[in-house]
Amino acid sequence: MTPTVCAVETDAPFSASAVTRVVNQLRAPTLKQTRQRWLEQVAHRVVSARPDLAPALVEVLGVHPTAKDDLAGLTIGEIGVCYEALLASLDRGRRRRAGQFFTPDDAAAFMASHAHEFPLGTWLDPCCGVGNLSWHLAAVQEDPAAFVRDHLILIDRDEVALKTAVAIISADYISPGDVDAVYRLWQRSLVRDFLTRKALPRFDFAILNPPYARAPNKTGYRTASTRDFFAYFLERIVGESEGFISVTPASFLSIPKHQPLRDCLEEGVSGGDVYVFDNVPDTLFRGYKFGSANTSRTNFVRAAITVSSPTKTTWRTTPILRWTTASRQRMFAHAHTLLSPRVIGPHGEWGKLPANLTPLWRRLQTAPTTVGDLLAAEATPYPLTVATTPRYFISAAFRPLQRSSKTVLHFNTESDQHRAAIVLNSSLPYLWWRVLDGGVSLPQRVLMSVPLPDFQHDRQPLINALKESENTNLVTKLNAGKITENIKHSQALVQRLNEVVIPESSEYLAMVYSQDMFSA
Repeated sequence: MTPTVCAVETDAPFSASAVTRVVNQLRAPTLKQTRQRWLEQVAHRVVSARPDLAPALVEVLGVHPTAKDDLAGLTIGEIGVCYEALLASLDRGRRRRAGQFFTPDDAAAFMASHAHEFPLGTWLDPCCGVGNLSWHLAAVQEDPAAFVRDHLILIDRDEVALKTAVAIISADYISPGDVDAVYRLWQRSLVRDFLTRKALPRFDFAILNPPYARAPNKTGYRTASTRDFFAYFLERIVGESEGFISVTPASFLSIPKHQPLRDCLEEGVSGGDVYVFDNVPDTLFRGYKFGSANTSRTNFVRAAITVSSPTKTTWRTTPILRWTTASRQRMFAHAHTLLSPRVIGPHGEWGKLPANLTPLWRRLQTAPTTVGDLLAAEATPYPLTVATTPRYFISAAFRPLQRSSKTVLHFNTESDQHRAAIVLNSSLPYLWWRVLDGGVSLPQRVLMSVPLPDFQHDRQPLINALKESENTNLVTKLNAGKITENIKHSQALVQRLNEVVIPESSEYLAMVYSQDMFSA
């Protein structure tokens, strides 16, 4: 008998309606009853597919199959969302407290595809859930059956999720009649908190999507000051493995509180590749509406995937990748082509620099002054107002702006004000922000560190054009009942400024502004 492997079409659309159907069918009055129904459904799925393994699978799950098959036709990714949605339907705050952001099938397949960069070894999934990442990891192995039998370790605090993972992975990959392999995987699988001091089983590599939630100060961790679970997970993985593939928030590359984590990575592994994903127009974590407590379909945390294998000797990063839904599969196929050597920012940030802007970066490193260098200690007659919630542009206005999110910069002289205005209304600050942060807001550390390159040009015509533009390009929006103003200069004016400030790079800035870096 040949095992029935549930092949995943990674470009197949996620079916929210199928998830909703399963949740409505399996939800019971209590958590215990709901978990029981779930395990019975899993038992039906795996026993129907693998009657040769039925006794072992039933023993692992601890239940007998139900007569119905509510999980029929679902991918491993959809099964994972079904389970999380079931639990969330009984406790709406659970998912937020746990910091769980489920990995879609195509993102999990993208992560697993990098396993070919690793030598042979044993892999650990330290927060496996129902086994989505490990399922895809097994799929790319030269011998999936041998991998599942001897080289995979699953850990989760949720025993029902862990049983589900063992059963589904076993049913889809274990060789015909190899009942012993089911038991071997189950014996290696542990119901435990990965972060407890208890020793871990020996492993070589890890694949994980750790929780993204605030954590208590963890004594003994270098990353304790971050108070983030994902940082603790990565620190332990780095300390006890030879490499890993992990989802992380992109913010670990830049914000100061994660410098200890960057230090751990710098010292603990020889190198790696970091893929950084924007959350618009498309987002890596395509989600499911988990009731009224979670009404957004988009995860507003920009995500990254870090691949650190023993074969890597340097660090590389992508710029922040943007793509449309139509280009999603091209993005996964070609993201590696945008990797370039990591650069280090003025505050220890790991920069996300497009490779074709490397010459500009090198020149900016030698700029004689920054915005912060020119600021006065107190208010002066020479201010500029900068909106600090950028999306697709950054500007600096001579006029006051009615908005809450802003920084008012005061300069000692009109000459300094004009010099800063020309730079801050060009594409340079937006590029600088995308490289060194790219989050929701424009941090002071980034704004103050914007370089002010030397340029020989008559400033007054540009200043006149900027002031005139402020009168015609004032953008007003109503945000939560409050007026929010900003200045959005024409692309033609911004291009004039770019030709003065960053002339060698104007033709390459299209990538920085692009809504789809992977369009056909």
